[in-house]
Amino acid sequence: MATCRFEKSLIVLLLILFTVGLSYTDALWRFDRWIYDAQLKLLATPASKDIVIIEVDQKSLQKLGRWPWPRDIHARLLETLTPAKPKAIGLDFIFSEADRQHPELDAHLSRALANNGQVVLPVIIEQNDNKMVETLPLPDYAKHAVLGHANVDLDKDGISRSILLRLSLGDSQWSAMPLAIYALSHPEILADLPGLRIETTPESIHGDYRVWLPFFAPDSDFIRVSYLDVLSGNVSGQLFTDKYVLVGLTASGIERDLPAPLAIGSRPMSGVDFVAAGLDGLIKQTLWQPLPGHWQFLLSLVIAGIAIKISTCFSLRWLALAVSMLSMAILLFCLVLLHTSHYWFAPSVALLVLIISYPLRSWRHFEKLIQSLFAERKRAYITLNAIVDGVITTDNKGSIEYMNAAALDIIGSKRPKTSSQNIDDIFNLEIDGKPHRIAELIQQSVINQGPLKISNTRLSISDHYAMNANLTIAPLIGSRGALMGTVLTINDIGERMLMAKMLLKKAEEQTVMRELINRTEQVSLAKSQFLSQMSHELRTPLNAIIGFAQLMQMDDQEHPLAETHLDSVNEILKAGLHLLGLINELLDLAKIESGKISVNIGSINLAELIKDCQTLITPLAQNKGLVLIVDNCLPENIELQADPKRAKQILLNFLSNAVKYNRPSGSINLSSRRVDDNRVRISITDTGNGLAEQQQQLLFQSFQRLGADNTEIEGTGIGLAITKQLAELMNGTVGVSSTPGVGSTFWVELLIR
Repeated sequence: MATCRFEKSLIVLLLILFTVGLSYTDALWRFDRWIYDAQLKLLATPASKDIVIIEVDQKSLQKLGRWPWPRDIHARLLETLTPAKPKAIGLDFIFSEADRQHPELDAHLSRALANNGQVVLPVIIEQNDNKMVETLPLPDYAKHAVLGHANVDLDKDGISRSILLRLSLGDSQWSAMPLAIYALSHPEILADLPGLRIETTPESIHGDYRVWLPFFAPDSDFIRVSYLDVLSGNVSGQLFTDKYVLVGLTASGIERDLPAPLAIGSRPMSGVDFVAAGLDGLIKQTLWQPLPGHWQFLLSLVIAGIAIKISTCFSLRWLALAVSMLSMAILLFCLVLLHTSHYWFAPSVALLVLIISYPLRSWRHFEKLIQSLFAERKRAYITLNAIVDGVITTDNKGSIEYMNAAALDIIGSKRPKTSSQNIDDIFNLEIDGKPHRIAELIQQSVINQGPLKISNTRLSISDHYAMNANLTIAPLIGSRGALMGTVLTINDIGERMLMAKMLLKKAEEQTVMRELINRTEQVSLAKSQFLSQMSHELRTPLNAIIGFAQLMQMDDQEHPLAETHLDSVNEILKAGLHLLGLINELLDLAKIESGKISVNIGSINLAELIKDCQTLITPLAQNKGLVLIVDNCLPENIELQADPKRAKQILLNFLSNAVKYNRPSGSINLSSRRVDDNRVRISITDTGNGLAEQQQQLLFQSFQRLGADNTEIEGTGIGLAITKQLAELMNGTVGVSSTPGVGSTFWVELLIR
């Protein structure tokens, strides 16, 4: 026990010392950079379409001459871009020396910078005669432009992955060129800069807010146009409107290439590409930074503690798997942390500490192996006694050596008197009605060199008890091909056969039920056809009745109707129109149930739909002394994806019910709101008696009037059922919420076009 405790303490001490040493020496920086570059490829996103690069390419050099060009060429470019109103223009050129031969060209460019007002020029801080100096644009240019430093740092491996958002030399302080460009349209970012603080170099250059660039997916690129094409007017000015425009050298031979962790297409990254990558990260708000040193060390120490726990708790058999899974988890954690919080955790120290925890335990392999053998033997004994199949082992002569608990339960009182009793003295076997000895079957399995499986055999125990069972006989063959013994498994299938009979009976019952369902569907279809035919037959004479009533209602000056007769005609017309509405509802219901109704999905203006329904229902509401309130707070240009006729039918049905079932001097509220980006809910709220919860569950079923049969309110109880079906045909939904004694709200949700 003391030795085991000493071994664990030694492993803990070694892993902690290893973690501390590697963390402070940064000895594994190269592996961390390799992992970072690999994860960078997984998280890279397509290049932003808000950035346009104007390239000084080979075509431009051939036409406009050798570099550098006269300043008026750049002035003409700015004069071409200014009317397009880009967000900002970054000129990645150093205009540090005046053109003494042509001062008017310098003045031309200065005027172009002043007229634009959104130009960023670079500042370079470099070493000159063992002294750090700033290379600035001409003062005439600097006073009309924003300045940003264009310094690029390289990591230890010569790869450029990061930039300093702030750089200063003495009293001068410069924002990075991508930050200066972005801040022209988003000045608020300068108040809260991301990045790691603070870095100071021995040359008195002060760097602050270091961020790592996420770059962009290699299979994507920014919008690129040739300098010559822009200057010649071959590129539309709309391309640059509200865009960040970067102008720089991309022609090979005149601009140094910058090594980056991601290759951009088939070409190296130029200076303007690097500025674009930084600006791309600012636009997407995805600039990354390493974890501060103390957090990096603490997190590595925590993972080392987990590695220590694994190395001291897991058996050697599972340790390799645990180490592998935890290593994958660490890499996944780095990826998730970088993606969600934009912090980079260098995992090499933690991974190495985790991996070396495995060999620290290997010298105890043999001791653990012996312990595992005893554990396996105990586990096998427990397992054999836990399974429901009988298991019997014999020697090469058929004498029983072991029987598990299930096998002992099978033979019951006929247990072997001695451990060497032959298996044929206990079991009698019948296969297809013919008796067999188990010893013969064992020899047959040896000849076949594999297990022998016998299904649905009759197994008798000393002629006193019989059972249906599946029998498996597996020979144990030694290294020289000799029979060492046999394993027999007995699977009692009596209950299974009984279950199969029950399932067969259930299947027959399901067949009968299926036939009954088919007959019910046929009856329902016949009912729908009957309703459809009857509705058509009834409408013809009913239309004649309504027509004659309308003729009698017309004012005939020569033969005027008496007032009592005119009242009777009005009642006939009213009853006829009501009956026609009921027949139309029955016809709609029949069409829906038979699947013959169709909707013409189109575009319908929400505001016009609500206005039409308001116009139609207002007279009915006023006749009953009700107040109709319309609350449509949505924009008037919202278009619904629905059948105009059926959508109006749904709303009018809800509104007419709100009129019919409302209380005197009550109110009706028609409102609309957006449920999500794709749906609009139109609600009709009344101040009627309301509905109980049980009534609400039956509300949208056919012929359910919920007690209204005993009132003077007319109806058949199928209007809401039709409304629900029509809404679903238009990919919509309907619903209701109600409080007894307060009122009800019926709503329909329809898709936005």
